[in-house]
Amino acid sequence: MELVNLTEAEFKKFADTIYEKTGIFLPESKLGMLSNRLRRRLKSLDLASFKDYYSLLQDDKACEKELPHFLAAVTTNETYFFRNETLWKFFREKWLPEVIERKKQVASKTIRIWSAASSSGEEAYTAAICLRESLPGFSTWKIEIVGSDISHDVLDKASSGIYNEYAISRSDPKIVAKWFTQKDDTYELKSEIRKHVKFKFHNLRDPFPESKFDLIFLRNVLMYFDNAMKLRVIDHLTNALGCGGNLIIGDVDPIRSTQELRDAIKLDYGGPNVYTKPLSATAARAVLAK
Repeated sequence: MELVNLTEAEFKKFADTIYEKTGIFLPESKLGMLSNRLRRRLKSLDLASFKDYYSLLQDDKACEKELPHFLAAVTTNETYFFRNETLWKFFREKWLPEVIERKKQVASKTIRIWSAASSSGEEAYTAAICLRESLPGFSTWKIEIVGSDISHDVLDKASSGIYNEYAISRSDPKIVAKWFTQKDDTYELKSEIRKHVKFKFHNLRDPFPESKFDLIFLRNVLMYFDNAMKLRVIDHLTNALGCGGNLIIGDVDPIRSTQELRDAIKLDYGGPNVYTKPLSATAARAVLAK
């Protein structure tokens, strides 16, 4: 039986569920997109209507199994290694020297990075490769990189470290040859890089269980939230940052789009896409004493 289009009333029910589960706000302009993506789940489950699918999501036991597929169907996970070369140039040439200097002042050789909404792991692994290539005395440092996402499917892919040609298509061939093992049409990241990165499930609506990160990536995600959810997520990110740590967001910066967000954020604006958590009074005095 051919499915009819998702009605406005049905769209609102699904949109409310998505917001409740993820904080992602879907405007009515996304009705066609959601309709097309949910059809695939209905076909897979042999369901006759969107009403039947919505009823399934309201059943606690059935929803537990279906929810990861539902969320994967309504979120976008396209990414690749070294996405936005300008960012990685900043990472290597500006951020890394600054964090090295800051670590010297507190006699620490640990660098902690969180790739929030990490999808299939390309961003987290790119950070690990950049550190391996550019951090002086790399073997003397403790590198802790965490990638998190709401989709178990993409987290499984990230943990495998196996990618297709598209994922490495924007990378320097020398980097690919050095850190990947090609097997037919796939590229497996070497354990020397993978061992520095771990992946875990996390919903950005909730506080992150780890903290004191030197850098948090949250690129091209905030734009999917309404202002109330943006504030909630930014608060969680701020709490997870260590003093002096940086938050890097995507090219579209929704934080500076409204006065409400600019006034509420507790991070200092450091230029396009970059925000910094102010140093504690003790750390600030140590810097001034140098």
